[in-house]
Amino acid sequence: MSLIENRELYNNSFTRNFGIITSEEQAKLRNARVTVVGAGGVGGITLIQLARMGVGKLHVIDQDSFEESNLNRQMLSFVSKINSPKAEVAKEILHDINPELEVKVTREFVTEENAHDLLGDTDVIVDATDNLVARVIIHRTAADMGIPSIWIAVTPPFRGGVMCMTPDSLPYEVVMRHPSYQQPLTPEMREKINQIKDERAKYSVSQGALPEWADAYVKREAPWAVLAPVANIVGVLASFEAFKLIIQRPDLLPAVAPNLVKVNLASVQMVQVEAPAEGSWDNTLL
Repeated sequence: MSLIENRELYNNSFTRNFGIITSEEQAKLRNARVTVVGAGGVGGITLIQLARMGVGKLHVIDQDSFEESNLNRQMLSFVSKINSPKAEVAKEILHDINPELEVKVTREFVTEENAHDLLGDTDVIVDATDNLVARVIIHRTAADMGIPSIWIAVTPPFRGGVMCMTPDSLPYEVVMRHPSYQQPLTPEMREKINQIKDERAKYSVSQGALPEWADAYVKREAPWAVLAPVANIVGVLASFEAFKLIIQRPDLLPAVAPNLVKVNLASVQMVQVEAPAEGSWDNTLL
């Protein structure tokens, strides 16, 4: 398609947005740059939602390829895409939603050494990883560069969360009570961070997760358990928080730390914004 045809397609594609948002707000979306780290269960649906809202520039960071175990929840995964790089598949599908969309692909893992290079030149960073050490690096880097970042969690059996960090909010490691705050990420500290997820697995049993799964996860004999509706609802909520950060409407404020969009699909109040009673959250319980 030509540039003129792409522009016409863009204008026609997002006519249903009007009446909810203004043309000026749509222009903000079209000019926005969002980086999503992880193109799996949460990241994949976040990318799709951002593209369908009309965000103009997306940076997809993921070094993995699709495998059969992704098919239960990851909206970018298909049998035909098994063994294909997630970031490249994301680019293909996102362009099929909006050919005008600028998609940058990075097939790397975010580290302390490359984080500033990978995460710069963006308006919002969505942390859709499943590695707790990488999350610390992502949110530290975002804070250092003054870029808003969005944290997500998906926890068995039917729980999750979304929270925004901004240059003025509590730092990620403080609001999550991490032992790593202002500490170097030594091998010993990285192990302490990883143990947080083990404790979350154990706590999940009290919320309805199967005890045998938690035991197997802690022993590294089973992966993190995720059901499709939970992962996708969390991703949709993350995309909406990014939307709020981009359009900056005074009466539509994002859930900024320590406020948390808490998800529990087993509860009557399945989605609600909560503030922590003690000013911060225990990450082992989320």
